[in-house]
Amino acid sequence: MAMPSGMKSLSNGRPARRRTLSRHDLSMANLPAPLTDGKMHQAFSLADLPDTKALTGKLNELGINTKEWGKGNTKDVSKFWKEIKESEAGLEAWQLPDGSFKAVRTTHVLRAKVSSPDAYDRQIFLFNTWQQYGDGRKRTRNGLLSEKLTTQEMPLMKHLHDVCQRAVTEEEMQRIVDSSLRIGPSRAAPSYDPAYVCPLRVVHEDLIDHTIETEVSKSYPGLLTMYHLYTVDIVCEGLPAVDFNTLEFEHPDKAGNRKLKYIHAWVWLDWITIQRYLLDGSVLKERKQQGSFKCAADLEAWLEQFDVDLDAWGTGPWKSIDKLHSELEGAQTQLERWGRDDGVPLLMRVVHVLQMKVTSPEQSEQQKFLFQVWHQSSHGQVRETNRTMAKKLCTADLPFDDTKFKDSAIAVVKEQLSYLAETHVRLNKNQLPTKSGMEASGVKVLKVEFSDHRTDLEDSPSFKDIATMYHLYTVEVTCEGLPSSDFASIVFDDMGEPCAIGWQWVTWQQTLDILHKRVSSLERKEAVMSDKMEVAAEAVKSCLRDLADAATSSKEVQDVSDQLQEVLLAFGQGEQGSNAKLERCNSLPPGMVARLAEGKGVSDDFLDGVAMARQNRVSLRTAADMDSWYGPPVGIAGVTKEATVAAEIDAHEGQKSVMCSLICCSAKE
Repeated sequence: MAMPSGMKSLSNGRPARRRTLSRHDLSMANLPAPLTDGKMHQAFSLADLPDTKALTGKLNELGINTKEWGKGNTKDVSKFWKEIKESEAGLEAWQLPDGSFKAVRTTHVLRAKVSSPDAYDRQIFLFNTWQQYGDGRKRTRNGLLSEKLTTQEMPLMKHLHDVCQRAVTEEEMQRIVDSSLRIGPSRAAPSYDPAYVCPLRVVHEDLIDHTIETEVSKSYPGLLTMYHLYTVDIVCEGLPAVDFNTLEFEHPDKAGNRKLKYIHAWVWLDWITIQRYLLDGSVLKERKQQGSFKCAADLEAWLEQFDVDLDAWGTGPWKSIDKLHSELEGAQTQLERWGRDDGVPLLMRVVHVLQMKVTSPEQSEQQKFLFQVWHQSSHGQVRETNRTMAKKLCTADLPFDDTKFKDSAIAVVKEQLSYLAETHVRLNKNQLPTKSGMEASGVKVLKVEFSDHRTDLEDSPSFKDIATMYHLYTVEVTCEGLPSSDFASIVFDDMGEPCAIGWQWVTWQQTLDILHKRVSSLERKEAVMSDKMEVAAEAVKSCLRDLADAATSSKEVQDVSDQLQEVLLAFGQGEQGSNAKLERCNSLPPGMVARLAEGKGVSDDFLDGVAMARQNRVSLRTAADMDSWYGPPVGIAGVTKEATVAAEIDAHEGQKSVMCSLICCSAKE
């Protein structure tokens, strides 16, 4: 259907990238277990299953034992046959990679982001906050418009407009009433009015994503159910501009009467706020890792179910799909799909990073450690880094323990500190060093001690529209053979390509000064850039004013005007500027962030052991250092000397934790 005049073809501020899956496509898509790499062998029609007996026979043939169906809270075969008869569900036979066949019950559900033409341009949609039953009971809903689809309405794209029109005008939004309408002691349930005509008309619909989930049915034991979840943007004329309620009535009974089923409460909210509600209560649905995708094309097909601007990947600062596939196959990252049954899917990238506080016995006495201050590539480019030594951990090694942390730390030290140079060294791209031409440093790891684990959630700086959960593990590494003054090291990659790294001995206080200076510099640069963008935005606005009259009579001029409006949106100066898109990580509800953090790569027992060992060290240090720090035992204002020393040690540990958080961007690439 054509889009209403003046309404931009936008999804979250950008052209929608869609992929519609047909039955044939499903056999090629990366499906959830246990159907991964399987293919649909046969979809059974009512002609194949004319009665309950035929359905029972087919299920038994496909390995489903139905003898326990109908007992307890389960449903019997006749209920499933009725679902098939009334097109509420289907039965398919899927062939698995090992050649065996599996029975699959299929259902289809529409999730609609309903909006008006004006609100759609501003990314504002209707959200169902609560429902009240016809008998007066009330429940919190917090969801989008949701409607079960029939198997007769598949494939969806062929019937999309009719499905959207039915979902809006015949189901949850069939009767519009004032937002104050409630059922109460003095207010009976409204009656059905056969003369009422729904004022809503669907003027545009857009399939945003198609998600497939599988789980063993609770109603039909042993039968796998495949849920097809379709998210669709529906733009309607006739919607109130303010919050409102709607009435949904039951289908007519034998006498033709229609009882009130629900009162639905609808509010207008921006999409970012809606996402917070939809993601609350989300659970981990699927995890992708090394070996999950045969090629980058399979990964791309899987990614297209999410609201991710894949067209931007591989352009500008964004890495490509091939790079993400390489990360997965190199066991450097994992991908997780989170969601709830009536919510929207969320894609989460998970990275485990080892951060190393590298020191020597001599420097440790002065509480100093190594800090990477600059990096030079083989092409000669030098950039400021300001980070501790760090490395992404291999996800194939999960779960991590002391031995794995030690092995990883030794490997990183060997990689980055095997060839040393004076601190002012710079690479000459016309005469690059080689391993054979350099003398090994002889740096040796003496001790590796785990310090702490923490998490950090942010939008990925490398892959557009993906939030990344970083699990950060800090270890203290003591080495011998390190220079006593600042120095540089030459690091060679697997191809023998060199780079140079500058190292500086610092205390935690010095790192704070370095980072404060860097933040101040970035703030100044941002202020200058903001002023330049303001000037550019005013110039664009001036051009738009000059083109305003001509745009009404010339398509070419209108196209130019539309492009200039997009430039203003990029500047945050356009009509949608006040609704600028928040970072995805900031749109997640706190409860979900906590659940994401639980996916750490170490056990609770391991962390408890580390905490106990740290407490023991604090106790020993308190006893050993009391006399040297404070002299003879003295009690001041009721505070014991032991408590004072322990508090200072705890404060020092806390300071280290804060500083680690400040420099945790070290491996977020």
